[in-house]
This record gives sequence, C-alpha cells and structure tokens, in this order.
Amino acid sequence: MDFQQLADVAEKWCSNTPFELIATEETERRMDFYADPGVSFYVLCPDNGCGDNFLLGLPDADDDAFEEYSADVEEEEPEADHPQMGISQQ
Repeated sequence: MDFQQLADVAEKWCSNTPFELIATEETERRMDFYADPGVSFYVLCPDNGCGDNFLLGLPDADDDAFEEYSADVEEEEPEADHPQMGISQQ
C-alpha cells in the first residue's frame, strides 16, 4: 500500500481514538502517535509485500522522566476497591 494511503488510514483511525498522528517519515515508512498524558508509540510500515504486518515500537523513555514517574508510583498507596484477578492476596 502507498505510504500516503497508510497515513490517511492512520488519520482516520485517530479520529476515533485519543491519539494524534504527530509525525510521518515516508523514507522510513514510520508514523508517530501521541496521546495525553504522554503516551506515544510509532509504527513502521514495511514496503516489501508482507501484507498487513507492521512493526509497533515504543520510544525510549527519558531516564529522568522515568525516575520521577517511578518515585510517584512508589509513593502512592494501592487502591483495594476490588480484588485483582490473577493475583494471590495472602
């Protein structure tokens, strides 16, 4: 499929999701998506006749941002509103 057609389909998909198509790179056949609060991923669209197979990737996390996020998560008390499925509560 032509890359522009893929980008058009991605834009249409975004209209029904919280994600935005924030960048496209035709030479790499890559599309980058983003949604608040800081969720992002990219898709590589091979051009080798492999059908509907795509590579989904996650960008490298910024170490400082990850450490700040980890510290915030560790400080929070877990909510026990409902039992967790698949986790033993001994």
